[in-house]
Amino acid sequence: MNNIDSDSGQALGPPPDNPSAVPPATPAKASVLRARLAKILAASGVRTAEDDGAPTHFGFGVETIDSALRGNAGADGLPRAALHELHTASKDDRTSTAAMALLMAQRCRKLDQEERPILWISESGEARRQGRLYPPGLAELGIDPDSIIHVDAPDSIAALRAAADGVRSSAMAAVIIELAGKKPKGLDMTATRRLSLSAQKSGVLSLVLRSGSDPDNPLPTAAFSRWSVAAAPSLALEANAPGHPAFDIKLLRHRSGLYGLSARLEWNRENQIFREQQSEQRAPDTGAVPALAAVRADHQGIRAA
Repeated sequence: MNNIDSDSGQALGPPPDNPSAVPPATPAKASVLRARLAKILAASGVRTAEDDGAPTHFGFGVETIDSALRGNAGADGLPRAALHELHTASKDDRTSTAAMALLMAQRCRKLDQEERPILWISESGEARRQGRLYPPGLAELGIDPDSIIHVDAPDSIAALRAAADGVRSSAMAAVIIELAGKKPKGLDMTATRRLSLSAQKSGVLSLVLRSGSDPDNPLPTAAFSRWSVAAAPSLALEANAPGHPAFDIKLLRHRSGLYGLSARLEWNRENQIFREQQSEQRAPDTGAVPALAAVRADHQGIRAA
């Protein structure tokens, strides 16, 4: 996983072999971040969404859900060339919501022959408080850490600017921007409309991850769909082995007018697919949050504040 820190410019581990690897960096201010990111995107070459040749929609892999999400479109699932929002159901669900965003991006990424990288953008201050992407945890989910370019932005406005640059280039499979709080500075209809239009032109999946927001009374945005995500109990495997990561998802908004779709999904890392837990299969909800090490605040490989 490549980590671009606007404060230090340090990278986590050796650079990957893919053409989007982050070159050695020098200390830079936020004003330089966009130029550096543009060089990374340009290294892979840019092509239009029409030249991509991959499916225009992606899904969870659960037929009942994907077909329900068809709406007015001609294909099941969600459009790739669009902006989608994921909200944490509660303050304890940040890790699970981050994992869901990554897994949705991974599902979309697997549609590509080239398997282009995922761009993850977060605010450096919030990441220091809440935790950053944890490479061993990503591997446990079946995601190659080297497939992720991580940008540390000094604030939400810089994060939105970096996301706008990333979404404009089809060198990325997906762009995920993590914003905290009920009203992140700069997050409005104008900014999200810009992201949505850029996604339509480039074909890049765009996900806004909202933690600490109010899913029942969210800020108005141009997102195609809006979801609430919560951690759910896993079903134990044979010999009482730990089960697959599980999530409770609920559709809060859909451009076609869909509303209220909900499901409990399990992630199978071997097959890179979700499956739905039936009510008669579900483990009792004890209130405990299952282990999902996609985000860690104490990872020693990441520079402390």
